[in-house]
Amino acid sequence: MQGRRLIILTAGNFFVATSFMSVTGLLNEIAASLNITIPTATVLVSVFAITAGICAPILATFGSRIDRRNLLAGSLAVCAISNLIAAFGDTYPQLMAARILGAVTSAVYTPQVAATVSMMVTPEERGPVLGKLMAGWAIGAVVGQPLTVFIGGHFDWRTAMACIAFGGAVVALLVWHAVPRNVHVPPLNLARWVEVIRSRPLRLLTLTTAFNAIGNHIVFSLIAPTLAVLHGAKSNVVAALFFVNGLGGVAGSFVAIYVVPRIGATRVAYWSSATILIVFVLWPLGALSLAIIFFLQFFWSAGNAGFPAAQQTRLVTVAPQLAAATIAMNSSVGYLGNSVGSSLSGIAWKFGLPPQFLSWLALAFVGTSLALSVRGERAVRENNNAGQP
Repeated sequence: MQGRRLIILTAGNFFVATSFMSVTGLLNEIAASLNITIPTATVLVSVFAITAGICAPILATFGSRIDRRNLLAGSLAVCAISNLIAAFGDTYPQLMAARILGAVTSAVYTPQVAATVSMMVTPEERGPVLGKLMAGWAIGAVVGQPLTVFIGGHFDWRTAMACIAFGGAVVALLVWHAVPRNVHVPPLNLARWVEVIRSRPLRLLTLTTAFNAIGNHIVFSLIAPTLAVLHGAKSNVVAALFFVNGLGGVAGSFVAIYVVPRIGATRVAYWSSATILIVFVLWPLGALSLAIIFFLQFFWSAGNAGFPAAQQTRLVTVAPQLAAATIAMNSSVGYLGNSVGSSLSGIAWKFGLPPQFLSWLALAFVGTSLALSVRGERAVRENNNAGQP
């Protein structure tokens, strides 16, 4: 695949990620501006994730007959419009509506750009290329989210949303010119989805993603309020933490790109979950030290960064002809898992669980994810031995 085209498509993931993560970093500012509580503001994160989760398989089905150029560029245009609406929103319902519209972008762009690229490269190239695409999310974390928090803290959160809107519009135009005409994926219909649901390996691997997302978002969705409660952290400190989080994500992404061809996507997924488990065990013990939080955040992000591309590679390897469906389903359950995690963290916050102990609540979900991952790989081997898809 041409390097320029891959860079532009990765930039699309950057803006989708920045748009998705923006509210998480601006929770304190949004809550203060709209005179709402932190748990109420957290609903913005949950609703975005629920909408994206529901829309991903639906839009993958209806969008499978649309030229990839139109679909990918159009979804980024929606990203720009939704953030522009948010920038001019004066009320909580208006911001909620903008976030719901923005969720359509995440439901379409990230899974479908991965499905599209997986068709345009050889099986040997698939893992590294998907890893580079998902590096856009990591770069969104290291640059986009901290910059959003910085702008939100020094100007206001509406200015931050306007900046995302402008950048998204520019990248939409670049994607339009970068993607060739008349690129299509195999059409999706009910029979294809039945194939996905009936496959035990695909079910187990998809559930792996869901539980991983729940565990991670229990902690991550409230990271800014947690810093405020434990250390009185202002926007500069929160932006710095998200920058460290992004550095870890970029490091982990590039390590994954290097090691997936050598040790396989499955082992990368195992190591990712194991790293998160270790960090979550240690988190409450180090949460009273800001320096230790930064240290743990880097390794948490680095460990987690390789997981999405590893999962996408595993799913495409199991059933290449179902890539558009399986990657969309994987994104769907990931977003729904984010929503469940955000909701659980909001409930725990409301009922007074000390925020440093959110990670111990998350341990059960990440541990279940690792167990499902192992069982899914076993199911893949059993099907291969039996000659089944």
